[in-house]
Amino acid sequence: MTTFNLPVRIVYGAGSITRLGREATAIGRKAMIVTYPDIRRVGLLDRVVEDLKSNGVDTLIFEEVEPNPRSSTVDKGAKIARDNKIDLIIGLGGGSAMDTAKGIALASSGTDSIWNYIRGGTGEVKGPVPPLIQVPTMAGTGSEINAGGVITNWETHVKTGIGHRSLWAKLAIVDPEVTLTVPEKQTKAGAADIFSHVVERYVTDERPSPMTDGIRETVMKMVVEYLPKALIRLDDIEARTQLSVASTTAMSSFVTWGDGGGVMSCHGVEHALSGYYDVTHGEGLAALLPAWMKFYLPEMKERFDLLGQKVFGKSDGIKATEEWLESVGLRLRLRDIGCELERADEIAELAIQSMPGLDSGGPKTLDAAAIARIYRDAY
Repeated sequence: MTTFNLPVRIVYGAGSITRLGREATAIGRKAMIVTYPDIRRVGLLDRVVEDLKSNGVDTLIFEEVEPNPRSSTVDKGAKIARDNKIDLIIGLGGGSAMDTAKGIALASSGTDSIWNYIRGGTGEVKGPVPPLIQVPTMAGTGSEINAGGVITNWETHVKTGIGHRSLWAKLAIVDPEVTLTVPEKQTKAGAADIFSHVVERYVTDERPSPMTDGIRETVMKMVVEYLPKALIRLDDIEARTQLSVASTTAMSSFVTWGDGGGVMSCHGVEHALSGYYDVTHGEGLAALLPAWMKFYLPEMKERFDLLGQKVFGKSDGIKATEEWLESVGLRLRLRDIGCELERADEIAELAIQSMPGLDSGGPKTLDAAAIARIYRDAY
């Protein structure tokens, strides 16, 4: 039995960012904007603050988000939110900003560190959790559409998930226009993340259904088609629009609608890379993906053949994926992004520690030895 749950109200379309102020007034009156300095630099933060102010919403700006957001940063923001009696939290940025916003909302409900709320943690929600509005400024993580986030403990390098029903956003504003200023590097990394969100489940699905396959294939084809167009002209609004739609869809309940299965274990392996080396998440995925695919190939050859046929119009799904990555400048090796070959076993153990259950799901056991082999093959 499958439960389909999509409680996030989405306001979508070019220019929809102008709805933020009037939408926010129905949710809260004292907002914390969780973001990073680039958003101010491109002029978006000032626009958002003015819009909120003109609609009677006071704002406090927390502008300290970093890539692969740290638990210490979340805890700092949570204390500020708690001390200032914030009643609305707005994530404005990519996945790091939106995940930090979720962490701040959850941790601000009490006095525990966000690290106590990770999966398997002992943290309890002791007070009200401020509602969330999420505004993605790039296509990639799709964090606006789910109730989970990923946080890193930089002392231990464990990067793992938080999740709670209170972290569903009350509203997501998906405006492709605000993604027009995203540089090429981040555009490519975001697209790799979208593609991986779907292809990982697709090729490891042991109970595929026509509906689920159709949705996933469409998302992948959109990324394959529109990323090159966005790279040719970064301000191509049509390409940015389609990538934004693909991003939100890829992390929504729609990608399992129809009882589809599959696992996202390449993500689990990558979390150890970005938790240790602080690499860009999408680049880490791109570097790992071909080796990860080859690990599953003997058990799931039919699914890889289907990937090639349905998404790329070719017979070999892995080769087609590698050729596409090469064509958009994403055929990376782990050595290209600063990883060290001699740490393969250490990173493998960190992956198992970071993502409980990583070694127990899917069509083939992905234990520490297998992860180390994928790491070496991707190097």
